[in-house]
Amino acid sequence: MAPGELVQKFLSRLSEARLCMEQGLADGTADVIKEILAEIQKDDFPQWVREEIRSRAETILFGIDEHSGTGRIQHKEGFQATNPAQFYNYGLALMDGQFWEEAIQELSMAAGLGFQRLKSWEHCGDCAFNLGRWEDAFRFYEYVYSDESVADELKKAVLVKITRCSQAQKKENARTAAIATGNSKTDPEDQQAESEFVNPSVLSLGSYSVDPVIGHTVTSWSDGTGKTLAGCVRSYRVIDLLHVGSSSLVVELEEQSNGEKYAGQALSGKLRNALSTEKLALWAQGQMAINSRHLIRIYDLANINGHLFIVREHLPLALSDLLTSGENMPISLAVRLGYQVLDGLGDLHLHIGTGGRIQNLFHLDLRPSRILLYKDKPYLKIYNGGLWNEIEKASPAKTNLKELPLPYLSYRAPEQFRTYLARKRPPVFTDVYLFGALFYEMLTGSPAFKASSFGEYEIQHCEQYPSPPRVWRPEIPENLNELIMNCLTWDPMRRFRSTTQISLALEKSFPAEVARPRDDLYKKYLEKLELA
Repeated sequence: MAPGELVQKFLSRLSEARLCMEQGLADGTADVIKEILAEIQKDDFPQWVREEIRSRAETILFGIDEHSGTGRIQHKEGFQATNPAQFYNYGLALMDGQFWEEAIQELSMAAGLGFQRLKSWEHCGDCAFNLGRWEDAFRFYEYVYSDESVADELKKAVLVKITRCSQAQKKENARTAAIATGNSKTDPEDQQAESEFVNPSVLSLGSYSVDPVIGHTVTSWSDGTGKTLAGCVRSYRVIDLLHVGSSSLVVELEEQSNGEKYAGQALSGKLRNALSTEKLALWAQGQMAINSRHLIRIYDLANINGHLFIVREHLPLALSDLLTSGENMPISLAVRLGYQVLDGLGDLHLHIGTGGRIQNLFHLDLRPSRILLYKDKPYLKIYNGGLWNEIEKASPAKTNLKELPLPYLSYRAPEQFRTYLARKRPPVFTDVYLFGALFYEMLTGSPAFKASSFGEYEIQHCEQYPSPPRVWRPEIPENLNELIMNCLTWDPMRRFRSTTQISLALEKSFPAEVARPRDDLYKKYLEKLELA
């Protein structure tokens, strides 16, 4: 394509971006601009074409009037821009005079023309910081931090600025909350998102209260031929209520013949009848065939008044108990536990059934509450592996993301919001993303994404990247930071190809942490959380 045709092609797309901006559709403008800038980097454009398109794109993105004001581009034959250093130097002069808004305009033009591009964006971030425009500052700093050519020294300096910006934003939010509530001690970190667990006193198991279940006896479910999953009929007494959630209820069971204790898990709420008895039994039977150290063992399927309980082993703690404490998990402990999660997911993904074929089981619902731990040793197990996929196939309407509680959406992948993003690739990429979201929170104490609506979550997962973990916790090693960001990229094909690949990366970078558990470190951590 001739240079003139190239320019015309992109000018028409820039007109679309300008129209979006004029109509107040800032997100649409940013999307178009982002695509254009990516394309001119990939293709073999003449330099003057690249500079012209980039400058016009930045002009639209930052709302700069290209026909007025000091230092604007003068267009000559061939669309060649002149004196790009003028914008940079004038921007620095404006910064000296503390004219932050005007400096952003000049420095943006310099960056758009490729002159001192990284320093220009960094200075733009500094200006936005001084204006208290935190989101703009994050965006400018992110341009520098994510650039492949950035030197390590500059990358570290920008990371410090991102951290400072985040802290300033938290303080401002705290002050705003204090004014709104009249409580000077309000801290946004103490305002926990809506829990996926709710008060048992206000939640029912299907059509009747949970209270009558306590003290009753449940017996093994049998199919039409009289066969049970346990191989014989067993009786269990319901002795306590462990957890009540928006999609499941968990009780403590005691086998009457020997006093063995188990957890009994039942689907409840909207998911109560989402899966037929036969399909739930098939799923449970498949799980019983998997031999894994890091997947919860299932022993039986029990029935009471037509309601089924999955009889499984019970561990006293959930990862969600640790993450809501407000106390950062030691990095070495997080690496060790994350490695175990990968081990469990790998066993699930690569399980070979009775026919000698890989069963292609994927979790697809990995969240902190799906990870259970012992109290006496840093050892975890995952439960509900593959169950979400079975429910989704049987009752797609009930598993629609719009029907889920908002806290669930922090732990969903872009392709679960927009199915076309999967591009017919296996769901292993989805589990990689969910692991990244889980591991992010284990290291930072905060979810990778927080929003107040379904639409916000969809945009965050599908069109944005979370702040790098090191923003919240600078002591996180850079290779660990990059590992998590790779997991959380919106494009499945740019993530790790398997959980095994991530495990190998952890083994290479953190051999001591994955070699064996640190029982003493785990014990001290639980004592600090008052969970020991």
